[in-house]
Amino acid sequence: MFEKRCVIISAGEIHNYERARAFLRDDDFFIFCDAGLSHAGGLGVKPDVVVGDFDSCEPGDLEWWKERSEIIQLPREKDDTDTMFAVKLAVERGYCDFILLGAMGGRFDHALGNVSILLYLNELGKKAVLIDDYSIMQIAGKEPLYIEDSCSYFSVLTVAGNVSGVNIKNAKYLLENASLTPDFQLGISNEVLPGKVSEVSVESGRVLVVVVK
Repeated sequence: MFEKRCVIISAGEIHNYERARAFLRDDDFFIFCDAGLSHAGGLGVKPDVVVGDFDSCEPGDLEWWKERSEIIQLPREKDDTDTMFAVKLAVERGYCDFILLGAMGGRFDHALGNVSILLYLNELGKKAVLIDDYSIMQIAGKEPLYIEDSCSYFSVLTVAGNVSGVNIKNAKYLLENASLTPDFQLGISNEVLPGKVSEVSVESGRVLVVVVK
């Protein structure tokens, strides 16, 4: 049985809509963030909720959905980004599984902030992946993360401080009980061994795993 899953669509870049649609389910709950509404047609989905201060949304897009979706107007001056607000709203409504789309590309500060949302959801014990045109990103910690050999490369990045007890198994470049620091990204561009399933785990701390298709 599937857990309740929320898909959050932000205003970043989505060029390959066919790839993005392949990850979606009919029973997903869709929250669009401000100018992320521009992706509704390409994704072929109806927003259940639209959130934002609407400083970058096309007025015509917003007017179209006012009669069809729940609209939550946010102030322009706030601590949370529109995407972060959407995530917190979905958590409050009981969602435990998340996909973030349109969260990369464009402004680097927003992209980096959206990566940190993966850490936020991981800390809450939620499942979350961030998907762009090239890769799937998620957080790994003590619970092993498994990577099939269908990917081109995968990278293990330190985005939340120093980590220790890092293990990478069944890969071209192995690590055993290693310590990694953010000032030297040792784990870029690894490869799953043919016919194997790589495994990434961290005893102390958390890492970002980027699987490139």
